[in-house]
Amino acid sequence: MINKSLATISRKECRDVYKEILENSDQKWNEGKLLSGTKSYGTATSLAIISIEELIKALIIFFDGIGFEFRRVKGMNRFFKHHQIRYFIAYSMFVLSLIGDEFFVFLSKMRNNPEEAENLIEELENDNELMIKKFKYYGLRKFVILSKEFKWFSQTDIFRQEGFYSDYKDQIKNPMKITETHYFEVIQRLEKVRNVCKELIKTFDSQSEVVEKLCNTLKIDFKKKNYYGFIERNLKTMQEKRKTPFDLIRNQFLDFDR
Repeated sequence: MINKSLATISRKECRDVYKEILENSDQKWNEGKLLSGTKSYGTATSLAIISIEELIKALIIFFDGIGFEFRRVKGMNRFFKHHQIRYFIAYSMFVLSLIGDEFFVFLSKMRNNPEEAENLIEELENDNELMIKKFKYYGLRKFVILSKEFKWFSQTDIFRQEGFYSDYKDQIKNPMKITETHYFEVIQRLEKVRNVCKELIKTFDSQSEVVEKLCNTLKIDFKKKNYYGFIERNLKTMQEKRKTPFDLIRNQFLDFDR
């Protein structure tokens, strides 16, 4: 008997499985909200974080279901086992959310305005570095905010554990002492991640011809520009050096400062 896992299920199975993972994400999110109403902010915080982890998982399974090949990347099994990789993707989604209206207008055009979307796709095809240039420009403008949020998201696993377990570090750390203010700081950030992930799935799951064309362009680019190889190299480095994605990025900043 062959034992299947999320890393090995077929593309067709991905199309069904991601929906169930998404349902579990929604349930955890709603359960957390209910608990916050009883002032159980510790558990509510942890459930919100777990909900986002499940949502990120659903996102990857969804994209493989429509033809991407993330799960074929060597070492990608770490994504399903290690919290920090999912938190880093959540941070990336948060960065997208900071682009705000521009990003959601872009996704809306993909679905509802084929002509403008076609023009954008043509720009991407003619300028291989266009998307990278846009992110670099945006990153320079928002460097202080991005750095602050980078630090926050790198501590997400601490927040998840503190919401469930008691500990002692110079003083007692008890989930029951987590405040409403702390909870809403978590929710405000994670809600942005949630909105971006949901919108991505909604857009790429549409039947629009222009979205299909964009999807095909991206699938070709991921192979042609070897983005999968980039992911594989970084996963290998993480494993060899026992580092998290946040450690790797942080080290790059330190090297740059030297």
